[in-house]
Amino acid sequence: MRKIKKFRTDNGLEFVESEFKEFCTINGIARHKTLVGKPQQNGVAQRINRTLLEKARCMLSNAGLWDRKAFWTDAISTACYLVNRSPYTSIDFQISEEVWSGNPVDYSSLIIFGCPVYTHVNNGKLAHRAVKCMFLGYASNFKGYRMWCPESKKVIQSRDVTFNETAILSSGEESVVSSAGAGDQQDTNMEIKVETVAVQGGAASQPSREGQVTEPSTISSDQP
Repeated sequence: MRKIKKFRTDNGLEFVESEFKEFCTINGIARHKTLVGKPQQNGVAQRINRTLLEKARCMLSNAGLWDRKAFWTDAISTACYLVNRSPYTSIDFQISEEVWSGNPVDYSSLIIFGCPVYTHVNNGKLAHRAVKCMFLGYASNFKGYRMWCPESKKVIQSRDVTFNETAILSSGEESVVSSAGAGDQQDTNMEIKVETVAVQGGAASQPSREGQVTEPSTISSDQP
């Protein structure tokens, strides 16, 4: 694993607090700060911020979530995940993730943002075996996926899932989660809880891309 030697930032409070300064000192990271009102001194970071924002806007629009501001952090995180696994001209069209880690990138786990996904659960013999959710991105602390469940209003993290990417491909204007009006700000301050799901009884199976083909509409509690 390569080590960070220099770190250039603006004077944001998250970068100048004592805990962050101490962390950089302990790990031998040199700090460079830009002047107030001079974002061009950190042009690389400013350009990538715009790139991530534009990608996130497109993904939200394609998923029919352009007015759901509660999901913008997941869209940005997924955009960053994809950018780190894309070739760069500045490093001779190499992949950033491969250059950093030294390991080849696995593209088999890439999923269309906002597509319907069925999260496998085990709530009893007579209960539903899956819950219909919406794909939000990739978990950062383990190998799995992040899904939004409108029924419980929670972010579920799991790898035992079945995707239905054909639904969102057939109609980019529809969404798994019904979209509110353009002027509705009801989910701006929506509280999001994260829940990790593990299916009991045996090793976890590999995620499947094949799911039941249904029209992407408002999620109900019907069995997929």
